[in-house]
Amino acid sequence: MIALADVEERLALFAEGICGRYLHILATTDDESRQTVDALYLPESLEGNEPHAYHVLALQQIGQRECGTFTFRLEQAAERLPELTLPLAESSRDSDLTRFFRAFDSPGEARRLFRALDLLRIDAHIHRTYPGAAKYMRPAADDVSALAHAAGLSESLTRPGATVYDVAEATVQLYALLEIPADIKVLVTDEVSGVEWMQREARLEDWKEEAEAISNQILAVEMLESEGVDAKGRENAGGEVREEGVDIASLEQERDALRRRMDMERAALRHAIGTARPAARSYRYDEWDMHARRYIKKHCVLYEERLAPDAEADLDAQRAVIRTWLGAVKPQLEQIRPTGLQRVKRVLDGDELDMNAVLEARQDIRAGSSPDERTYSRRERVHRDVCALFLVDLSASTDDPLEPPELPDLDEWGDPVNLRDPFEDHPLLADIEPPAEVTPRKIIDIQREAMLVMASALDTLGDNFGIYGFSGYGHDCVELFVAKEIGEKFSATTLRSIAAMTPKRSTRMGPAIRHSAAKLNASGHAMRVLIIVSDGFPQDCDYGPDRSDHEYGLMDTAKALSEATAKGIETFCITVDRSGHDYLKRMCADARYMVIEEMEDLPAALSKVYSTLTVR
Repeated sequence: MIALADVEERLALFAEGICGRYLHILATTDDESRQTVDALYLPESLEGNEPHAYHVLALQQIGQRECGTFTFRLEQAAERLPELTLPLAESSRDSDLTRFFRAFDSPGEARRLFRALDLLRIDAHIHRTYPGAAKYMRPAADDVSALAHAAGLSESLTRPGATVYDVAEATVQLYALLEIPADIKVLVTDEVSGVEWMQREARLEDWKEEAEAISNQILAVEMLESEGVDAKGRENAGGEVREEGVDIASLEQERDALRRRMDMERAALRHAIGTARPAARSYRYDEWDMHARRYIKKHCVLYEERLAPDAEADLDAQRAVIRTWLGAVKPQLEQIRPTGLQRVKRVLDGDELDMNAVLEARQDIRAGSSPDERTYSRRERVHRDVCALFLVDLSASTDDPLEPPELPDLDEWGDPVNLRDPFEDHPLLADIEPPAEVTPRKIIDIQREAMLVMASALDTLGDNFGIYGFSGYGHDCVELFVAKEIGEKFSATTLRSIAAMTPKRSTRMGPAIRHSAAKLNASGHAMRVLIIVSDGFPQDCDYGPDRSDHEYGLMDTAKALSEATAKGIETFCITVDRSGHDYLKRMCADARYMVIEEMEDLPAALSKVYSTLTVR
């Protein structure tokens, strides 16, 4: 028995090497329709002990991309198959393949034939393009393949250059040869396969190109109008003629309608197959099951993706925040500035004798032992080799205001007050203007400001650091967002990326901590520091068998922190949850956590913690 989790990393590299882009390796679910073009869906386990079986399955799915299965368009199929009555209604939101199958009396049977015939085409492509895979592939043994051979259809499908429309034509021909029982014709007519969802997703690219073409046409018409070409097509001074009958309003209406259709299609796809992650990479991590006292292997899927910088971020306001808070942060960090030259003792060669080493060497000689020859000292330049990773909680609760709004004390007002408008017609308030609307500051605002100040301060100090946010929903959708990668230069892009850190969903800390520890270990620095900034305890929809019991999440997070510590990483948790003492003392090691009573103290607290962790 081979488990997908055991070969997942190798398969990801294998697929990326062939496709030239990253594809997630995910396990198939009971619902086959939950598939996306950004992933290869493979069985959780395979019989036998030959891992190449997974490579063959991956190649077959890659072959669908290389051979254009997802580029199937109903209009082109209609030109090849005039005898088939195809549903061409523009209002249909089904994929082109689904509409093709519904042209048959038994859509389910047509779907089965199409998939088997397409696999014949894909396997032939693999034999030609990847001959090394041939010895691991087994010939198709299903009845459809046998019928295709018997009907003489195989040659047209296995020849070089065979297209998805050849498959569609063969499907029509083979379907006509079969006698479909009447009771079969009504079975599962609305079943939709994963290929059909992927075809719908690929179709979005065509619509995007069409919308861009219309936008370019609008720009061209506007330019001609500005140069004097009127709607009737008369020549301007330059001799250009505008195409008659082109109306900008109609073009804009057509473009907007297409964009609405794209939005509706994206929403339908997100509902069916989840959010597409073309720029993300996926990783699997174990989870500690406190009840069974063991790890659940490869239980959590974490997606790492870069935050899109906020193009509208007010950089001047961000720099003003840095100037405001840097004064409280710098005194702490000045204490850990690299000290330059330091005297190193017990070396073989130096500019001074190390008297303690000399005395110990004399004692060893008298005792008849071999003395340590490192009896000198010298001044050496000491380089500070620190890498810090800030892991920021981006759960939905960070959208809460720092302080709830205060209600007025109505007892002090005496006369009855109009509760709808307390400033209306009250004698005590006759000369007072109502307060202006003030946007309440939120937890996420202070977290972003703290990251701005720390980033600026550590850049000045010269330490390497990275800034990441985490959230997600469910064990198979943990999200890690990159604001600044370890090793990247601090720049205006960093400021815009920090500004793009916004509240997301839940707080599954365990996988985020394990991934952060892996990134720190990969950095190669001598001292590695992980600081987690959160506003509450770890929780998620399936963090343990009982959603109302938070103990499971606490224990998994505690285990992840202890794993990081065992790898030589200095860890520290900071929370703005005033009840944090109750769970942090069980989740973190002694003196490895801090509860911030006032959010405004967070930047200074971060610098204090950082300086304490990195001074040795």
